[in-house]
Amino acid sequence: MGASVTIPRDVQLTPDDEERARRIHADAIVIDGSSVVKQEPSHIERARAGGVTATNHTVTRPMSDLPTSLRELNSARRWIDGNPDDVLLATTTAHIEDAKRTNREAIIFGPQNTEFLGTDLDLLGTSYDLGVRILQLTYQRQNWVGSGCGEDNDGGLTSFGRALVREMNELGIVVDVSHCGQQTGRDAVAASAAPVILSHAHPNRVAPHARAKDDDLLVAIASSGGVIGLTAISMFLYDPAEPGVRPGLADLAKHIRYLIDLVGVDHVAIGLDFDETNTPEKYAADQAAHPEIYTDRAPFGWDDKRIHGLTHAGEELSVSRVLVALGLSDDEVRKVLGGNLLRVFSQVWR
Repeated sequence: MGASVTIPRDVQLTPDDEERARRIHADAIVIDGSSVVKQEPSHIERARAGGVTATNHTVTRPMSDLPTSLRELNSARRWIDGNPDDVLLATTTAHIEDAKRTNREAIIFGPQNTEFLGTDLDLLGTSYDLGVRILQLTYQRQNWVGSGCGEDNDGGLTSFGRALVREMNELGIVVDVSHCGQQTGRDAVAASAAPVILSHAHPNRVAPHARAKDDDLLVAIASSGGVIGLTAISMFLYDPAEPGVRPGLADLAKHIRYLIDLVGVDHVAIGLDFDETNTPEKYAADQAAHPEIYTDRAPFGWDDKRIHGLTHAGEELSVSRVLVALGLSDDEVRKVLGGNLLRVFSQVWR
């Protein structure tokens, strides 16, 4: 890791740097690599206030079966169709560029599990036809494709998983290994002929956690031409020396600097993981269902589940403030904000 980063927890900039951060953010294509969009006017207001150009939307719930997933895809399509002045479906990079020109938000469909497909590869083509352009291979647990990061034993990518990855490459769907086990993630990179991404993750060396990724996987992702989208959840960005203290933008800066030093600025992105559909009840249920995630090392409750300064999409200017504070050039800031993900999409999407 490079030199330590000394930044106030809330990131204080000079007036000139604040103006620079605002200018770059306003001009940049800003792509949030992971979010769960609430299909209502308040989301549009937040995304517009935060300068968000495109969002990878978890369009189906991770454990949804096929009929439920189809209903969820249909619901998202109808919501987009009903709000053409504010949002559009992104199936090509041209759609994202058009969203920037027209002050709209491009919605990318990116389910966080393949379980709804079963073992039927034809359903992958159907999903593509319905707009899916990013697909996470596993969600925490074992499925037909491979092991999730919540499994005690990671058996790696299955033979069906390798066939699925090849079909995703052929169709033009981005392979996402955010919730995969370490070995399954490495196997996916080896099996893919196209760049692989971590849409929302963080480095294990900085904040150990079941959802974190080891350096060798991070390097493999970058070597594939892919990117790592850094999340902004308290239990992932916590300081191991102060595990009960809610992290802030300085902790985000520390993770970004680590990733840049490890894999280079061309392979770092943001995947802030805003779940706008979450509730205190759902949060409590998730804590009970996934004890491997909600650990005693980072015991954050509902009120402090997100880091200071990045609690919803309307605050995404904070990312540009952090990047400016880190001393990145204008071009480097634009890469992290969305340029790197846009490059991957241009390589993978047909």
